[in-house]
Amino acid sequence: MPSTIVALATPPVPSALAVIRMSGPLSHQICTQLSGGEIAPGNIRYRVLKAGGEVLDDVVVSLWKSPASFTGEDMVEFSCHGNMLIVDRIIAACTAAGAEPSAPGEFTRRAYLNGKMDLTQAEAISELIHARSERALKAVRHFQQGAFGVKLGELRESLLQLLSHLEAYIDFPDEDINPETGQQMVDQVQGVQEKLDAYLKTAQTGKFLRNGATIVLAGVPNVGKSSLMNAMLEEERVLVSDQPGTTRDTVDAECQIGGFPCFLMDTAGLRDSEETVEQMGIERTRKSLTEADVILHLIDGSQDQPDQAMDFPEPDIPVIRVITKSDLKSRPELDGLAVSSTEGQGIEALKSEILNVLKLNDHTAMSESLAINTRHEFHLREAQDHLERALANLKASEAPEISSSDLRASLFALAEIVGETTNEDILDRLFQNFCIGK
Repeated sequence: MPSTIVALATPPVPSALAVIRMSGPLSHQICTQLSGGEIAPGNIRYRVLKAGGEVLDDVVVSLWKSPASFTGEDMVEFSCHGNMLIVDRIIAACTAAGAEPSAPGEFTRRAYLNGKMDLTQAEAISELIHARSERALKAVRHFQQGAFGVKLGELRESLLQLLSHLEAYIDFPDEDINPETGQQMVDQVQGVQEKLDAYLKTAQTGKFLRNGATIVLAGVPNVGKSSLMNAMLEEERVLVSDQPGTTRDTVDAECQIGGFPCFLMDTAGLRDSEETVEQMGIERTRKSLTEADVILHLIDGSQDQPDQAMDFPEPDIPVIRVITKSDLKSRPELDGLAVSSTEGQGIEALKSEILNVLKLNDHTAMSESLAINTRHEFHLREAQDHLERALANLKASEAPEISSSDLRASLFALAEIVGETTNEDILDRLFQNFCIGK
């Protein structure tokens, strides 16, 4: 018999209300014991919880009967006062009556194991909690609603039909695959490949929606880095001074650009310095350049001979040249995007260019609705590799057993995404990052 688990489902801080969840075969029995009477599943009732003759709290109780619950098991939720002393006493009473403390993500894990959702939907619950923008919420909602699992199911069905036809020829080796049938198989594999490619193109979008993009502002001292950061944030986040070398350390702040979470990082100006603290700041600047997703190289457009020289340690990181202080002097001969932090000129164009270099401005209908994560990407590429080998064999009219083996491997990789073949170790790693009570 599975255990009965209990946990706080709301943040462990003082609040008006807290919610305690319990799931498993003993949950209704424990609820009856603590509340002093049975409550019919599907009902919400006000009750006073007691243990050992002592009042724990007055609560609102909700009951669900298996399988019509989130976990697919019998479930109970207590909505109590949000004092952690009260919460701890109720959970202690539940465990004394036979429940066990929940592990992180165990409620969602049970929902997945009981067939209430596939693995992409389970992942989406954690991502929904941590989404940083409206755009991220929209993408995660599609996963939570099972849209990705349905689309993968359609692709797997197409491959299964192809595999069944191919294995029919393997069972009857005297009959070769005629050219017309062979071309149909090739077309079918290519059709699946095209759809997998469309999903893989959303990986970059998914990365930045989930983790955010790091944008480092770099240049010589007094070039306008702090002013530009404030202008992009639309608030006075960083101190601004005419004195060169004011910024001695990296200063970061989060904002949204085009619906994507971004981390702006103001840095110490790059120059030769004998001052110890400034040298330390410059070293941190150089380190931040290696960690950036995009670098804004600022050049002071108000100077007659602006210092444009700058070494970038990571040549693969995109760099946008930004000509600052355009309100003081127009410098069309300088190669870069002109901005004025004080007047707000060019700021929106700069944000658009950031999205362009990060390849986040070219959205298809697919990337607007689905943005895969790293785990999805790994298995999709695995499926694509096997399809590529199967396709090469089909085109060469080689032994169909080889193509059959690769098609099976591709199907297995797609099944890994929705969790049909996932082992316990992978589930442990996935759910350990969930909140307790979720």
